[in-house]
Amino acid sequence: MSGCSRPSTKIIPVTMAWLVLIGGTTLFFVFVIPYLATKYGPLVVIVHSLVTIFVLANFSMATFMDPGVYPRAHEDEAHEDDFHAPLYKNIEINGTTVRMKWCGTCQIYRPPRCSHCSVCNCCIESFDHHCPWVNNCIGRRNYRYFFQFLLSLTIHISIVFSSTLIYVLDHRLYVTAPHCIVSMCLMVLIGLLVVPIFGLTIFHIVLVIRGRT
Repeated sequence: MSGCSRPSTKIIPVTMAWLVLIGGTTLFFVFVIPYLATKYGPLVVIVHSLVTIFVLANFSMATFMDPGVYPRAHEDEAHEDDFHAPLYKNIEINGTTVRMKWCGTCQIYRPPRCSHCSVCNCCIESFDHHCPWVNNCIGRRNYRYFFQFLLSLTIHISIVFSSTLIYVLDHRLYVTAPHCIVSMCLMVLIGLLVVPIFGLTIFHIVLVIRGRT
């Protein structure tokens, strides 16, 4: 098994996430960036573009990368072992005794920090959680990209909100104009997302600092 078996019925949250991210960023580049580039210079465009690329790259890696799926037992081995395997097995690693638990679905003894995901129906190494917004498990192989996505997304929406606020304040005499209405709608959208995104980012920063990922 090369990857996480993600059900096709679970694509709605990740599709919404992609639409909001790409749609909001597109509106920002169409309505706000040209004004900021004129006012502050082309460096603004370069910085915003680099941050956006970094966000999308890490989002893609977290979404499409194998999170660390642990191989299932072969079919002949599974039928033989299922009737005889005890629930737990102790093994010694570098002089330390480690307890491994039997997974009845994958027909294997899970190594330390490996857990079974009920959504993907497979065991994941260093399993953190199953994230519906990337439609993938977050595990040993893609956690770094998920964490980098959260950090870069937090920076991205902070920059977009503050830049759009500058744009609206500079055009406050034209608040009924279409470009100002779109900009204010973009700020409202970010306002709705800022608490959960910032909260999740801070939560994972604490986990990383404590070494509990």
